Amino acid sequence: MRTTLDCFVCFMRQARSTGLLATDDPALQRQLIEGAGQYIEQVDTELSPPENAVGLYALFADILGNDDPFAQVKQEGNSFALAVQEEVEQRIQAAEDSLRAAIRVAIAGNIIDYGALHEFDAAATIEQCFDRDFVLDDYPILLEALHSRTYPKVLYLCDNCGEIVFDGLLIKELNKLGCHVTAAVREAPIINDATLADARTCGLDQICTVISNGTSCPGTPLASCSAEFQKQFQAADLIISKGMGNFETLSEVSAPIFFLFTVKCSQVALHLTERQGLAPNVVQGDGEMVLLRQKK
Repeated sequence: MRTTLDCFVCFMRQARSTGLLATDDPALQRQLIEGAGQYIEQVDTELSPPENAVGLYALFADILGNDDPFAQVKQEGNSFALAVQEEVEQRIQAAEDSLRAAIRVAIAGNIIDYGALHEFDAAATIEQCFDRDFVLDDYPILLEALHSRTYPKVLYLCDNCGEIVFDGLLIKELNKLGCHVTAAVREAPIINDATLADARTCGLDQICTVISNGTSCPGTPLASCSAEFQKQFQAADLIISKGMGNFETLSEVSAPIFFLFTVKCSQVALHLTERQGLAPNVVQGDGEMVLLRQKK
């Protein structure tokens, strides 16, 4: 997915929201907005929005003198998810289809996103997800892929803090099916994306192998990822890609990918609509839940 002019507007809004979150100093807040305006002048629209966000957030970190301005909200997201983890897991186990229920929860957890500039109620979203339909639902194809091999190698691409707790519940279900799961997180902090430190905090490393993808991009730009990650990507029998950023960077990559995410952006909604040949307004970017197999 390429960067559009509407993404420029979003970048400016992210400058404002980052300033409000990170500092009470109006001068610094203004510098963030002015810096974003100057940065937009040299954005490469052939790249995906997450790839262009790397330099933008490096600029924010430099202005603020803080490499991780979202540290507090990341901690809050992890704490929230850990607090409800046991209750949510009980509901998953009580469901008629525990794998499908775990997928619902993992997708609902994707609502915890400070880069998408939307208001969210994570607790309500998790509560309601058990009764919500997917706007795109390739679950039968996912089941077939999982059962096509005795011990499938699954590469699970993580996204945000808090969300990774619910990813862990889905990975437990994959483990029950005999899958060998490796989870990948970001190399360094950006927005509220999960890193190796967050994975350890949430106990994800106790459930499966966890690696870094080698980048600080809020997505998975393969060409920029580490050799270790690329080796895992090529060797995987099945790749589960969580979150919009991973979809934006991988939507045109040919691989055995299943995208799981919540749609929180009108441009991603438009891209999905055109890509899937859907009727207008089927996907609007208002929190629709997606389980989508990558086109071959």
